[in-house]
Amino acid sequence: MLRTEQKAAIRQGFEMGFSDTRIARSVEDVNHMQVYNYRHKLKIPTSDIVNRRYDIWTELIYKGVSIAQIAKMYDVTEKSIKVLLWKNRDISLVEAKAKVMKLREENQLLELGDGIPSLGQLGLQFTPISPEEKPLEEAAGEQEAEEQKTG
Repeated sequence: MLRTEQKAAIRQGFEMGFSDTRIARSVEDVNHMQVYNYRHKLKIPTSDIVNRRYDIWTELIYKGVSIAQIAKMYDVTEKSIKVLLWKNRDISLVEAKAKVMKLREENQLLELGDGIPSLGQLGLQFTPISPEEKPLEEAAGEQEAEEQKTG
């Protein structure tokens, strides 16, 4: 059974577009199947996670974060990022590099640490793809109401 703080960390990983495996490695005492099962319980399709990942990669590149930093954060190769963004987002890294050079001149690079960052830390804002966890009492009340309807 996942603890509340584990669920919160997993949902944060979903919001960042991390793979189930990447999330499992970052959350203590959680394995890949627990993350997979929790994602399915929340009804979050893989495509939503992947699209979020590409959106975040795009935003980070245009914010001046290096492809090497992004690759390290997502535990993928730089080549994967380049190919996937070109193939799925039609992003020319030549064009992106020109914008990044301009940003560097303006000293607007981000400092990223290890772990699972939040969208806010990265200066990004997206609509959540994972629902908020309900308090235990609220979930129990909803379950009772549902049972009364069917009973």
